[in-house]
Amino acid sequence: MPELPEVEITMRKLAPQIKGRKIISFVSDWPRGLRAEYKIPYLQKDIFGRKIKDRNEVEKATKHARIRIGLDNNKFLVFFDPRKFGVAWYGHDKVLNKDKYLNTLGPDALAVSWQEFNKRLEGGRGTHSMGSTGSPQASSGQAIKSFLLKQNIFAGIGNIVVDETLWFAKIHPQKKINHLSLKQRRALFLALKKVLKRSIAMGGSSMRDWLHPDQGRGEYQDNWRAYGRSGQKCYRCSRILKKSIVGGRGTTYCSFCQRV
Repeated sequence: MPELPEVEITMRKLAPQIKGRKIISFVSDWPRGLRAEYKIPYLQKDIFGRKIKDRNEVEKATKHARIRIGLDNNKFLVFFDPRKFGVAWYGHDKVLNKDKYLNTLGPDALAVSWQEFNKRLEGGRGTHSMGSTGSPQASSGQAIKSFLLKQNIFAGIGNIVVDETLWFAKIHPQKKINHLSLKQRRALFLALKKVLKRSIAMGGSSMRDWLHPDQGRGEYQDNWRAYGRSGQKCYRCSRILKKSIVGGRGTTYCSFCQRV
C-alpha cells in the first residue's frame, strides 16, 4: 500500500500532465468504488467539459481500470485498482469533507505542526482540516508504533515510515506513549519530517508494482535504515537488526540503539 511519500510524488508528477485539461468522457465499472454527490448518469452529465483543477492519472488502461476519464489531449485519467480496496471521490469540498471515512482522518503527517503532533501524543484535544471536532485520545499504555499507524492520528503514515522514523528517533517500537519524554517526542517529530522528506526526495519506495506515473522508479527502498533489513547490520552501531511483531505488523529495529 503506497504511503504518504508515494501519494505525494504521484500527485506532483500528475499535476503538469492533467491540470487544466477538459474532461470529455467518463466510464466506471465499479460503482461501489465511487463516492459522489450524484448517481453515475447525473455524474456523467455534470463532469463532462469540466477542467481538472487537482491531480490524479495513470495512462495505461487494463482490466483493473475501475474509472476511466477521457481528457481533451487524447489521454486518459485512469483509476487502477486490482483488489478493489480504493475509493474515488467526486464533488464539492464542503460535501466530500462530510464523508464518513474522510472525516475520520487525522492531519497530514507532512504538514502537521509540532504543537498538534505533541497534543496528539499527550492525548490532548485538537482539531484538523478533515472536520473532526478533536484529536483522538491517546491510550497511555499503547505502543508508540501501533499508535502512529492509526490514520485517525496522522494520515499517510504506514509501516515503512514508522520503522524508519523510530530508527532515526532512537525509540523502541514497543515504547509506551506515557513513557516518552518531551525530548523523545520532539525527536520523534523531527525524525518523522526527515523520513517523509527524505523518501519524497528519493522518489518513494518502488516495491512490487508501484511506479511513478511516468513509469519511473523510486530509490528510497535502497536507502532504508530499518524497514526490511532484519538480520543486517545497523547503520549506526553495526549490531544486527531484529524483527518482531508489534500491533500485528512486522517490525524491524535495533535493540541497542532503540531501547525500551
